[in-house]
Amino acid sequence: MFPVSLSPLQLIDRSRQGLAGAEAGRIARLLGVSDKEMAPLLNQSIATFHRQSKSVRLDAATSERLLLLGRLANYGATVFQDQGKFIRWLRRPLRLLGERSPLALLDSPTGVQLVEDILGRIEYGVFS
Repeated sequence: MFPVSLSPLQLIDRSRQGLAGAEAGRIARLLGVSDKEMAPLLNQSIATFHRQSKSVRLDAATSERLLLLGRLANYGATVFQDQGKFIRWLRRPLRLLGERSPLALLDSPTGVQLVEDILGRIEYGVFS
């Protein structure tokens, strides 16, 4: 599991070190997505995703994106107190997101932040 509380500097340092390629598959499972769905979240083709998932170390940009997605997956499971409930929520269109699902926004850092903000609202009972 990724720590929910990685500081921005820790996240940068860890991404610069590069995550192991196998982490991509692990995070895909935490999010409940297939390889075909995970590749676009990393801004990659499916072929690149498969090739990188076999590599020893990922580049900094891919590692950072994975760290953000891993942190989000852990936070979501904590908020919903169940990984399955979080995964179902990720796929549900929300009025707050213009009838898009949270999963549809996870291909950008801004989208990840927006989904984290919504999870924070849910966690603290602030509904909008």
